[in-house]
Amino acid sequence: MSQLQEDRRRIIKTLVLAGFGIHLVGCSSEPVPLPEKSTETKPIEPEILVEEIEEKTTSNNVVYLTKEDEQFDSLATYFNKFTQKNPSIIALVSNTEGVAEAIAYAKELNMPVSVKSGGHSFEQFSSNNGGLVINLSLLNTIEWKEAEEVEIGPACLLKELYDELLPKQRILPAGSCGTVGVGGLTLGGGYGFFARKYGLTCDNLVGVTFVDGNGKIHELSGNNELLWALRGGGNGNFGVATSFRFKTHPAPNHFSYTRLKAKQLDRERARTLLETWFENAHQLPEDCFSAFVLNGKSLTILITHFETASPKLKEMVDGLTELCDSVTSKRNSDVAGALKNYYGIQHPIYFKNASAGYYSTFSDIEGCIDEVLEKVVSTPGLIYQVNTFGGAINKPEYTEKSSYPHRSYHYLSELQSYWNEGQDAKRDRYLTEFEAIQHLFYENGNRAQYRNYPSIGFKDWESAYFGENYERLQAIKQTYDSDNTFRYPQSVKLPE
Repeated sequence: MSQLQEDRRRIIKTLVLAGFGIHLVGCSSEPVPLPEKSTETKPIEPEILVEEIEEKTTSNNVVYLTKEDEQFDSLATYFNKFTQKNPSIIALVSNTEGVAEAIAYAKELNMPVSVKSGGHSFEQFSSNNGGLVINLSLLNTIEWKEAEEVEIGPACLLKELYDELLPKQRILPAGSCGTVGVGGLTLGGGYGFFARKYGLTCDNLVGVTFVDGNGKIHELSGNNELLWALRGGGNGNFGVATSFRFKTHPAPNHFSYTRLKAKQLDRERARTLLETWFENAHQLPEDCFSAFVLNGKSLTILITHFETASPKLKEMVDGLTELCDSVTSKRNSDVAGALKNYYGIQHPIYFKNASAGYYSTFSDIEGCIDEVLEKVVSTPGLIYQVNTFGGAINKPEYTEKSSYPHRSYHYLSELQSYWNEGQDAKRDRYLTEFEAIQHLFYENGNRAQYRNYPSIGFKDWESAYFGENYERLQAIKQTYDSDNTFRYPQSVKLPE
C-alpha cells in the first residue's frame, strides 16, 4: 500500500470516528454454518487479513478494521458485556454502497455477516465470532420528507429521534430506552408507551432502503414481500436496512404517570397484586401503558397516559392503591423531559434479559405463576415484568402488512437480571433461576416470545418468534440471501 493510500486510510478513520461520532451506547455462539459447507469459519492469518483489507481501503464507502486498529475494540463493544463476541473484521460503512461492498467482501472470504446499529441485542446477534460485522454507526441521520414522514438511519438512537420529532410536535411509536438504535427495534417489531395507540414501530414503516444478502440494493415500499418480512422478522436475516421511512403522529401535549409501590412481598401478596393488575389493565384506554415490575420482594406498578384521564384509569389506580404501600402521580406538560426519565442506563453492563411470553389473560399463566412468583420473591434482584399490549397493535391491517405474528395477545412479559463484574455467584444464581422460570412457562404452554427479547435457550425458537410466518420467511431468505451470508444461532434458516 502506498503512503498516499495509508494516509487516506488513516484520515478516513479519523474523520468517521471523530467527526461523525461513534456511539458506545447503553440503556440492554458460534456462527451458523453455510449449508453443505464446513461448520466452522476458517481462521485467516492476521498478516493475510491485513493485506486483504489494505487492498479494500481504496473505497470511499467503507473502512475495514481488524484487531490491529486502535478503534477496533471500541467498535466491537456492545451493551451486554455478558455476551461479548470476537469478530475478525468490522466494516464501518458510510452509505448504502459501502454496505454492498462489505457484503461482497465477506462473501469472498466466506465469512458470516452480522449487522450492528445500536448494539443492544440481548444475545449479541449483531456480532459474531470470526466473521465480519457491518457497523452502521455513521448511518444515524434524520431527514424530514414531508410534514408527517421522516427518513431515519438505522443507527439513530431513540433519544436522538425524540429530540428531533417532539419539538416539531410529532411522535413515532418506539421504545423507551434512549440508547437503542432504530434499526434493530423496528426490524423486530418495536413497542413502548405509544404502541397501544399508534401500533408497533414497524407498523409505521412505509419504506426501506435495503441491501440484500446477495449484495443487491432495493428501494422498498407498498406491499413488497421483502418489506413485509422486515416489519417484524428482519433482524439481520436477509441483509441490511440502511434507511427507514416512517409516518409520524401528532405528539401529545402531556405525558402523565402514576407509580404504585409495595414492599416485602411474599408469594401470596404478589399474586393478589398481579391478579388485580390483570383485572384492571385490560380495561385501560389505548393511550395508556402499564407495567407490573416485581423485583425480588419489591413491586412497582407504572401506569402512563397522554390523553384525558378516563374513569377506567381512575378505577384501576383506586383499586391498586388499597393494596400498595405508596402511590405518586404527576402530569408533565414537557413530554420530552418526561420520556427522558425512562431512557435507562447509558453504558454497557452485565445482564441476562429475555422475553417470558405473551398472555391474553391471567388464566394463561395461572397453572405456573405460584412457582414463578416464589422464585422471584426468593431471589433479590431477579425481575419479572408484565407489560400491557393490545390496542392498535391488534389492527387487522397491520397483521396483513407485517410478519410480526403475536398481535392477538394483550400482555408481553420479560425476565431481567443484572450484576457487576466479579459477582459470579450472583450471576450463576440468576441464570439458574432464570432457566427454571423459563422452563415453568414453557411447560405451562406459554411458548410465544418477542423476537427483540431473545434467549439462546428458547426451545422451538422458530415458532416462538415467528409463529406461522416462519416458512414464508424461509422462502424470502432463499430469494434474498441464498448463500446464507447473514447467519447466527437463531437467524432464519434456508429451507431444507
